[in-house]
Amino acid sequence: MNIYHLLFKKKFGNVGLRHLAKYFLVIFAAYLPITAVAFFSNLFTKTDKYAAVLLSAHALTDHDYWAPPLAFLGSYPAWTLYFNARGEKIDYFFNATKEDFMSIISDDKYQSIVLVGHGSYNTWRATDTQIANYDIEPLQGRFQRKQGEWIQLSCADPDFSPVHIGELVMRKEHVYHYNGSAGTFDFILDALTAFRHIKNASIKKE
Repeated sequence: MNIYHLLFKKKFGNVGLRHLAKYFLVIFAAYLPITAVAFFSNLFTKTDKYAAVLLSAHALTDHDYWAPPLAFLGSYPAWTLYFNARGEKIDYFFNATKEDFMSIISDDKYQSIVLVGHGSYNTWRATDTQIANYDIEPLQGRFQRKQGEWIQLSCADPDFSPVHIGELVMRKEHVYHYNGSAGTFDFILDALTAFRHIKNASIKKE
């Protein structure tokens, strides 16, 4: 099979690569202006409050450094505009580590936290190690509780405590998580719709 046949003749179901390329170009053409709007929105938002987005590189192994850039590209426009509308600028942390996490919860600059990666009701898996309630509990009283939102894009299966890990950082009504297991489809929905899916899941659980 030559390259010409693969690119222009071969079909996957009823769709050929030529059609896929057209769909990609249409999506790309729409993505660029929206991303530009989000970039300038974040640049000119006047505030001292920030939302921290922690992207773990632990997807399948400890070295999945392809995962954070994909998550960034898929989520940047919607999430940036979402937090800017709330009066917060946005910072992304690629290959986020436990040290990044601990620094953020202790920094009053960051009022909202978004976690992307594996986790449970009481844990989140950073790039280098797992973070759990017992890592945060010793810091209670050493930082002010956040006033923004905790949004955890990971599984939320029951674990060892009825207190969600986010409730140790901010008020319970501002903590959003899925109802049990979650997957790539859930993340994509929330990347495109600015957390509507995960917020609905949290409300239904309550």
